[in-house]
Amino acid sequence: MNGMPVKCDNCKGGFHIDLQQRRLENSVEETYFICPYCQTEYPSFYTDTAVREKQRSISKLRDRFAALKNHAKRDVLQERIEREQAEVKVLMDEMKLKYKPV
Repeated sequence: MNGMPVKCDNCKGGFHIDLQQRRLENSVEETYFICPYCQTEYPSFYTDTAVREKQRSISKLRDRFAALKNHAKRDVLQERIEREQAEVKVLMDEMKLKYKPV
């Protein structure tokens, strides 16, 4: 089985997460999973075009980081990665507040 094992808050059934995506308004995508027993939906996170682009950029920075041997350059790059990750978190948190069902 793929995915992370979890227990449903609603029916207490155990299962492995199978992430799914759906497009909401504009370029916003919701990633979520569903309990296979009671069909309870669990929104995981939301992204838009800007967030997905920033995530690709972070991935490229991580690849560069892995190839660097110079510790000073690695430190600078690590700080940049952490800064961009923090920006992504803020954007995703804002979308979660806007789109997550209550």
